[in-house]
Amino acid sequence: MLLSDFVGNIKVKNELNKGMKHQNLPHAIILEGDVGTGKKTLANIIAEYAVCSSKETKPCGQCSGCLKAQKHIHPDIFMADGNHSGELSIDSIRYIRSSAYIKANEAPNKVFILLNCEKMLVPAQNAFLKILEEPPENVMFLLTVSSAAALLQTIRSRTRILSLFPVSFDEAVKELQKRFPDKLSQEIHQAAYVGGGNIGSAIQQLENGGKEAMKLAQEIYAAIPLSKEYQLLILTNQLSQSRAFAVSVTDCLVEIASEAVKASVGAETNLEQAKDAAKRIPRSRLFKIQAKAQEARNVLNSNVNMNFFCTWLCAALKS
Repeated sequence: MLLSDFVGNIKVKNELNKGMKHQNLPHAIILEGDVGTGKKTLANIIAEYAVCSSKETKPCGQCSGCLKAQKHIHPDIFMADGNHSGELSIDSIRYIRSSAYIKANEAPNKVFILLNCEKMLVPAQNAFLKILEEPPENVMFLLTVSSAAALLQTIRSRTRILSLFPVSFDEAVKELQKRFPDKLSQEIHQAAYVGGGNIGSAIQQLENGGKEAMKLAQEIYAAIPLSKEYQLLILTNQLSQSRAFAVSVTDCLVEIASEAVKASVGAETNLEQAKDAAKRIPRSRLFKIQAKAQEARNVLNSNVNMNFFCTWLCAALKS
């Protein structure tokens, strides 16, 4: 993907385009934003630029370096993911630090992409800081994180922070139509709406029909009648991964509650979880749960802090 094909975030793209044009991008960049806003995609685009061998426009998309980068097989692009156990541990960071001083195999630069850096503990961050203080030549570090505030201020001060945001509804629809030409217009618009401008979440919605959101909503309903509030808190805390995902889950909560109320008066429903909820939860409480889920949807639209939202939702569903 070319930088021009990256959806939205025009200010970020303009800054990167200018840096690429003059070949003076920072040696360390933090890409912050919710899950699904394109941090990893943008990191790959920047990495392709860094290993491109073209003497003119970079990335050219056609040289050996670009083609290998696109296939994720370039020997000078290293990727570690904080969501994978141990990949951003202090030992891994020390390995990265030593590898950074070894000359690139074939590209003009060596690139280290560190994903989900909010999982990097303070000792590992301190180890990483040492290489930022005295960075080797022709090495680029690309870090992705939900919020740069999760990283030490000393790291933030030595990097360029670029913030990615959801795109407009029209931009989301246009991109989804391009990626899913066989989908109905109604499906595209629904995914764009539920995604709230988050392309990743909208794509997930179209690819799996929101199965992950419904699965979590069902698990939440199963935990509501239990006396262990901690279990419900663990489940609602999963909504913090992205605002768009939280919207999908709350919509599913409303749907299950509505169907459960119908089932409680003998009406037919195809939702097994709704049938189970109708048996285990009093109808009066189902009405309250439905109201709280609808309220949660409005709370999400107010740009509330996601950690606070998860705690609030747990208490609201348990009361």
